[in-house]
Amino acid sequence: MNRKIICVGGITIDRKLTSKHPLQLRTSNPVSSISTFGGVAHNVAKNLALLTDNVHLCSVVGQDNHGLEALANLKRLNIHIQNILTLHNQPTAHYDVILDNEGELFLALADMDIFDHVPFSQFTQSWHEWNNDDLVFLDSNLPQTIIEYAIHMARTQNIKICIDPVSVSKAQKLPPCLQHIFLLKPDRCEAEALTDMRIHPVSDCIKAGKLLLDKGVKNCIISLGKAGYVLINERIQQHFPAFSINPIVDVSGAGDAFIAGILYELKHNAPIIDACQTGAAMAALTIQSSHTVNEHINHGLLKKIQLSPTERELDHATVF
Repeated sequence: MNRKIICVGGITIDRKLTSKHPLQLRTSNPVSSISTFGGVAHNVAKNLALLTDNVHLCSVVGQDNHGLEALANLKRLNIHIQNILTLHNQPTAHYDVILDNEGELFLALADMDIFDHVPFSQFTQSWHEWNNDDLVFLDSNLPQTIIEYAIHMARTQNIKICIDPVSVSKAQKLPPCLQHIFLLKPDRCEAEALTDMRIHPVSDCIKAGKLLLDKGVKNCIISLGKAGYVLINERIQQHFPAFSINPIVDVSGAGDAFIAGILYELKHNAPIIDACQTGAAMAALTIQSSHTVNEHINHGLLKKIQLSPTERELDHATVF
C-alpha cells in the first residue's frame, strides 16, 4: 500500500536577502535577493516530492497572483493540492529573511495574518479520510484550535503525527499534554520554550527531551544546526553530528529538509535512528544550495553523502 504523507501548515512567499559583507545596523547594506515559494509545510511537501509520491498538502493561500502561482507550482510537482483553501480578502503569507554574508540567519520577518482567518470546519472537513497507515506532518503556523484538533485526530485514529514548532512564539500553541505525538522536532530555542529550561550543552538537550517525553512525546529530535541534532526516546538519548559541509551557501530550509528526510524513511518503516540520518543528509544537501529546497536532491545523492569519507572517495573513483 502506498502510504500518504499529509503536510498540514503554511504556504508563504519567501524573499531572501543575503548580505555581501558583514551586516551593519542603522546603515545601508548591499545584498543579493531571491524570491521563492516557502512555508514549513510547503517546503516539507516539496522536499518529499523529490523522493516519493502520494504527498498531500493542506494549507491556505490568498486570492492573489502569489497564491495562484504557488498552487500552479505545487501541481507541477505532483503534490496533491485539493485541500488547499483560497481565502478571499486575505493576502498570501509572506516571509522575509535576512542572511549574513556567511549564509546564517540574521533576521526574519513574517506576515502571517492569513493563518488567523483559517475557517475551522472547511479546513478540517477532509481529515475524516485520514487512516492509521498515513503519516501527518504539522507545522504550528496554524491557529491553536486546529493544531489541537490535528493532535486529537491523530490520537483517535492512531495516526503517526510529526510536529515542527516553527518558532519560539508559535511553540506556545502546542498543548501542555503532548500525548500521542509520534515525533516533535524543535530547535534549541523552541525546546527551551517548551520545557521552560535553559539549554546549552548536549546534556541539557537530553534533559529537555526527557521532559518532553514525560509530556507524552514518543520521539524528540532537537536540532542544533551545524552542531547536528540530539535524538531522545525511551531507548536512545544521543547526540549525532551534522554531515561536514563546506562551504555553507544558505541555511534556509535545512530544518524543513531534515524533517522531510525523516518522514520519507518513516513512510518506508525505517528505524527512527536511520530516518534521522537521511534527514541530516537532506539538510546537508540543502545548505549547499541558494534555494530553500534543493531541487537537485535525489536518492543517489542522499546515499552518497551518507557514506564515510573513504567510501565517498571509492564511490567517486568508481563513478568517474
